[in-house]
Amino acid sequence: MFNSLLANSLWGDIVNFFVPSEIEDATTLCTTVMLWIAIALVVAFIVCKLAIKKEYQHKVNVVSLIVALVFSVACIVTFAACSFSEDEIVAITFYPLLVLAIVCVLGALAIAVKPVKAVRIAAGGTIAAALIAALVCMIVYYESGDAPEWNWVSPDDVNNVGLYISSIALIIAIAVIAFLSDRDAKPFDSRSMSFAAMCVAMSFALSYIKFFEMPMGGSITFASMLPVMLYSFMFGSRKGVIAGLVYGILQAVQDPWLLHPAQFLLDYGVAFAAVGLTGCIRGFKLFKGNIRLQFTLGALTGGVLRFISHFFSGAFAFGSFGAGYAEDYGIAALNNPYLYSLIYQCMYVIPEIIIVLVVGVILLSSKNFARQVERYSLESHLKARPVARETQSEASEG
Repeated sequence: MFNSLLANSLWGDIVNFFVPSEIEDATTLCTTVMLWIAIALVVAFIVCKLAIKKEYQHKVNVVSLIVALVFSVACIVTFAACSFSEDEIVAITFYPLLVLAIVCVLGALAIAVKPVKAVRIAAGGTIAAALIAALVCMIVYYESGDAPEWNWVSPDDVNNVGLYISSIALIIAIAVIAFLSDRDAKPFDSRSMSFAAMCVAMSFALSYIKFFEMPMGGSITFASMLPVMLYSFMFGSRKGVIAGLVYGILQAVQDPWLLHPAQFLLDYGVAFAAVGLTGCIRGFKLFKGNIRLQFTLGALTGGVLRFISHFFSGAFAFGSFGAGYAEDYGIAALNNPYLYSLIYQCMYVIPEIIIVLVVGVILLSSKNFARQVERYSLESHLKARPVARETQSEASEG
């Protein structure tokens, strides 16, 4: 059954996505165009990093960053406009995205000019505004009473105990890993905060470029997790988890499957906060000198925890859908909510992880790109060192 579903739906949708047989609406057209632009930009970046001389690589980095930011803002504004014209939930899809576009612009300014306290406050305040706007929209949507009806789920079918226990357990696991792997973490500075804003914006823009979308939420995208993962890899798991959390809340704005508070946490907050653990292997100082292996294992850690989070949500909140598929396809085993959720998550989370790993390893195979990752990681470490020395000096004097 699932082979047939993949053959008739997934593969067909992927082919039609790259070369659509017909343009159904503005969103379809914009999605296809943005995909090809994104592919062209990635190819151009790789070619430039490989072909241009070392002394000009700094200019390549600056230009690439500017182009990426312009592309991100263009995606956010374009798809927000499509949602404004086509979506019934205008406020939920439009206003937080508008604030996020402003975040991206402020982040660019903070990187382009010498970071100052005012820029840090402006960037941080705008990130908070985007997060608050998204949460307020989600609360309004949930309190309206439309969520269960729109998601075709009866509240009686939800396993409340399972949702609460699994969400609490995963939150504790993510917090412990982030704390232990990033013990020397320091508060956000202007640079790390600006990069967080831009990486979240880039991930969010890429998440609109979907190869395939599952019927009950979830999709295969063009490496949308990669910017947040790279941010965690450069600045550490603690900052990465926070960036992932913000990204997850904004994902809820884009595709609001909201049935239960704990389900909301599992599918959006916890799942994408887990993506921010990509830097944990590097934080534990394992496999030093092998940046690609560190990234791969870290990305797998975050990806597996995201999978587990979605699995619990699918089993405890949306497991009743399995009975419908069992009846439609004559497979009694799908009545088991755990088996149904396992199969459902495998169909999109695993391809997502594979795409991110492939693209991430290709980028890190470029010595120049890897050098820049190391550079920003080193700068972050060196900025933290004087603070630690001052603290030790004060302690010795006391």
